[in-house]
Amino acid sequence: MCLKQALRKAALRDCGHRCVYCATPLSMDTATLDHVMPRAHGGAHDPGNLVAACGPCNRLKGDQLPFEFFARHPWAGENFVRHARAVHRALKRGARRAVSLAFARDAGSMAA
Repeated sequence: MCLKQALRKAALRDCGHRCVYCATPLSMDTATLDHVMPRAHGGAHDPGNLVAACGPCNRLKGDQLPFEFFARHPWAGENFVRHARAVHRALKRGARRAVSLAFARDAGSMAA
């Protein structure tokens, strides 16, 4: 088994065989590896920064910083908090904060 397959298998296990962004069930054939903190922004290629994602969500996120992505797509942040069990704690805290702020912003715009 090559390194990329081993990383994908570990990410799938750590994420409960679900896309961390939309919660779609994944298999080794449908899972992609996503760098939560994109490599384009200095993110590491290590298990604490890698998650399993479906292709459409991985493309939707692209090289956005996780906080930007979760602010635009709070549903993805909620699923990330629920399913990304092995990521660095700082990424998880940031996801919770971004989701809370996005929902507060949406609630404020609905009240206005």
